[in-house]
Amino acid sequence: MAAATITIDDASINDALARLLAAAGNIKPALKNIGEFEAKVTRRRFVDQKDPDGAPWVALNPLYAKTKKGPGILRGETRSLSQIVWQLAGDGVEIGSNEVYARIHNEGGTIRPKTAEALVFSMGGQTFKVQSVKIPKRQFLGFNDASITAILDIVKDHFVEAIEQK
Repeated sequence: MAAATITIDDASINDALARLLAAAGNIKPALKNIGEFEAKVTRRRFVDQKDPDGAPWVALNPLYAKTKKGPGILRGETRSLSQIVWQLAGDGVEIGSNEVYARIHNEGGTIRPKTAEALVFSMGGQTFKVQSVKIPKRQFLGFNDASITAILDIVKDHFVEAIEQK
């Protein structure tokens, strides 16, 4: 224990500390801002056709590109992976696509028939019957250094705004 002490009993400091404590107990506003921010930058990746670190996505198969409808890679006329959604989940936020085929495009992988002898599809005016199709990784979900910095700023702003409230 110190030999001399000072006690600060100031209403403005006490009020600011109370607001800080309340803000720590309710981080939903910050989580909502994080969800909105990350959904926006993720949607932008579909326009830029780049992964979170800025690397370009693998180009479309030239045969497929000849007849593809829609404005770009992973974007079609009626369905689009770029319809990114977010939701609060417990004490966090989830960001992603609700399209069933989103994971294979984000992570890449091989598609094989589940119940048929082969996969049958048309591409570039031709019909194919194959045992498997390799889907290249075109990552759209994820964080980069700029996203992490922006998210930390959102968190900081949440607490600064709480302290500065009158």
